[in-house]
Amino acid sequence: MIPGGPAGDGEAKPKAYRARKRGEPEVLTCSVCEQDTGIATALTFEMKQGRMIRDGQPFGGSKVIYCGFCLARGKLTRLV
Repeated sequence: MIPGGPAGDGEAKPKAYRARKRGEPEVLTCSVCEQDTGIATALTFEMKQGRMIRDGQPFGGSKVIYCGFCLARGKLTRLV
């Protein structure tokens, strides 16, 4: 029963959504940095790739995650 809700017959109603089990969080590391330098780096940044402009407003595109250390060395490594 929902506290402070309308008075009813006292039966609890099921939730309208189902909770999903999620896996354990992992650190996102760059395999290219690990091969080149021997150290698995975790410096990343997100960008929107393939954006378009309509009526002066950006829209569309897909979110990508790049390695920051590869970018500093002149490479563009897409992680996700």
